[in-house]
Amino acid sequence: MIIVIPITILSFVWLLYHPEFTILLIAFTNIIKGFLQEQIPIFEEIDLTVLLISILWLGLGKIALLGNWELPNWSRNILILFTIFCGVLAFSGFYSPSPQSGGLKIIRFLIFSSSMLFAPIIFLRNYNDSKRMLKYFKILSGVILCAMLLNLIIIAVSGGLVTYLVRASLLEANPIAVSRSLAVIAAMVTIIGIRKNGIKLFSSLILLSLILLAIVATGSRGPLASFFAGIILFTLLFESPPYRSRLFLVGFVAVAIVLGLLFLLPESLTTRFIQMTQGDIIVTADGVERISTIATRLNFWDISIKRWLDNGFSFLFGIGAGGFSSLFVWKDFRWYPHNIFIEVLLEQGILGLIIMLIMIIVSLKYLFQIKRLEIISEHSSVWIASMLVIFFSAQVSGDLNDNRALLMFLSVSLCSVRLDKIFHNKSHDFLNA
Repeated sequence: MIIVIPITILSFVWLLYHPEFTILLIAFTNIIKGFLQEQIPIFEEIDLTVLLISILWLGLGKIALLGNWELPNWSRNILILFTIFCGVLAFSGFYSPSPQSGGLKIIRFLIFSSSMLFAPIIFLRNYNDSKRMLKYFKILSGVILCAMLLNLIIIAVSGGLVTYLVRASLLEANPIAVSRSLAVIAAMVTIIGIRKNGIKLFSSLILLSLILLAIVATGSRGPLASFFAGIILFTLLFESPPYRSRLFLVGFVAVAIVLGLLFLLPESLTTRFIQMTQGDIIVTADGVERISTIATRLNFWDISIKRWLDNGFSFLFGIGAGGFSSLFVWKDFRWYPHNIFIEVLLEQGILGLIIMLIMIIVSLKYLFQIKRLEIISEHSSVWIASMLVIFFSAQVSGDLNDNRALLMFLSVSLCSVRLDKIFHNKSHDFLNA
């Protein structure tokens, strides 16, 4: 305790002065939360996410006390649209068929997701703030990757690869959450790597290979597909011409690496990828069954669309927050459609979906305005590519709250390109002076 208490106090104070690190910890909470609850009893009573959100807002409060709290003009329309969506989400709780789970979902979104969108707008005030956040992102990414690779070595040495199916993870976290984080890390390494030459470019490809190995080891197909989809869309829409052809080349190399891994790795690691159409063999109360997660998701989407079209009220306003669980006999509130748009369409109706789409359009419009100036920096490119990877991942896994990191990456991307524009204008004024 003599050691732990001072370290805890110093860490608390340090996080107050570094909200950019705190919000990244929140984005990676799904990886470490279960482990802390199991190893440190106090976290069974204190929710880690609530604790980090509280520290984040205390840090934002410190910024306000120093007189540096400012909402830039570009963010107002986005925040207004987001506030309207929050209002629609909260209103849907009044007619939710699952009021308890729906209420919890609304509260979590209003507190956690709102913070993830709002905080970067406050603390990313200059170019150094953006660079520092990217540095912290690299550090956390390195820790996650090294821990994952070490875990794979332990599994191999202990003989864990001889079983039928292995889904490697970290700290007993959901493999999907770990894989999603690794996919974002892969996007970061790709975007930075293509801007290097010689041995640095080769080193980036080696690092990318290790990340792809870790993703394949999780057995999660959605995040892997999201990585490729995100990189392709980023290349087409945002990458500057000097690096566009190189990014496509690295993409083809990444595909070759994945195919090579699926061919060389033990069947226990690759089964979920090779037998996608056949599904997974699991043990249930009725015995051993083969379940296709792809077919299950398609079924969820079909059920959701049919229920949304059931009547005029559900078409306009949805069936209420957390209402997806009511479509099943067991009413498990942890179930969700595995597609963020279909989830909003079902639970908040066409009204909620339109507001969300308008917010996305307004955000993209601002990004494209900066893109036309050809001044997007390397670190802005990292954030945009990461946002796109998380966006595609949200179409196949996670619910509205599980994908709150998407709001963080969106907000950081918008803040970062704004700083690019400010830096460009100052440089232009200096050259013309």
